[in-house]
Amino acid sequence: MFRKRKKPANTRIDVREVLRGCEAGRLQSVGYMQVIPLVSDLNDNRFVSPVQCDAAVYTTNYGTLGFRNTSDSVMIVPCHAGYVVKQHAQDHAMAHAGVVAAAGDRSYDTAMCIQASQGGYIQQGAYRMLILPHALREHALAKRKTKDFRKLWDDISMFNQRFGVSGQGHLEFFLKTFKKELDEFVAEFECVARQVGAIILIDDRVVGIERAPSHAYWQSIWPSLIRECYGSLAIEAAKANGDRPPDRSPRMQLPVEIASLDQLESLIAEIAAQEDEQARSTVRELLDESLDLQYEETVADVAIDTATSEHFSGQVIRDGEKIVYASLPATSAFVKSQEWTRAEPFAI
Repeated sequence: MFRKRKKPANTRIDVREVLRGCEAGRLQSVGYMQVIPLVSDLNDNRFVSPVQCDAAVYTTNYGTLGFRNTSDSVMIVPCHAGYVVKQHAQDHAMAHAGVVAAAGDRSYDTAMCIQASQGGYIQQGAYRMLILPHALREHALAKRKTKDFRKLWDDISMFNQRFGVSGQGHLEFFLKTFKKELDEFVAEFECVARQVGAIILIDDRVVGIERAPSHAYWQSIWPSLIRECYGSLAIEAAKANGDRPPDRSPRMQLPVEIASLDQLESLIAEIAAQEDEQARSTVRELLDESLDLQYEETVADVAIDTATSEHFSGQVIRDGEKIVYASLPATSAFVKSQEWTRAEPFAI
């Protein structure tokens, strides 16, 4: 089941290859966040998420997170999946992605506690899955091989401080403080037909590229991605810039007088098209960016690789040369960068 392989000959791919077989859907935009859906007819239902199969999640030690897959499909545990539970037990998260064979049971001793000073183990059961806030994911991935349940506490503490939240090493304090705002993101951004992924932007800046093996898998993990992971970035942008709508120029101005509802509808559609094009132009040059792949392991005939570049730091899972899963959050340096260039028309 678990076997090592020789380092693959192809240790570098570009972002365009990650998105092979996908097309870009119509931009969705609310406040500071924009989402470009990735749609595809490729639908690989051999894989399920922990949400789809109601995987039993548990801890057997601090820093060891286990998954029991009762389905007859291979389970891909999303990169940086986490669990905040109501029972007297210490919340945990993964430092990387995971793969559990069909009808398999696997634990990871490289996981991390995300709730300092709380004792107790998570009893085996199905729980709501989150995906770590964007600002924590790069730190978690860098420590993916470190076996220390406390390894993310300092990063969580600094993250909380940025939001004015108390609680050293306690991620649940941030989640409780901003529960209302985080819940709203789930309601505002909906999956579209055939969607298997998304390119996420904050204030016209690309902050992540996500791809799933199937529409059903994507639907199951999207609430966690949009809520804790990318929603936290949108909240941070609003705190830094206020609740005003972002200025995305060039932008068409509505005339003082509008003669009819048809005219208003046409103008709004044109404004939306301009915003859609502006978001796409931001993405264009990133498609040819090279990702360096570092092989991690092969499980159930699929390989996990850590993918890094100047702008992204995440993981991909491959069946041969076919990408079945990818999670590529932008690096913190890229998120903060003010330099955004334009290139050729957007295409995938």
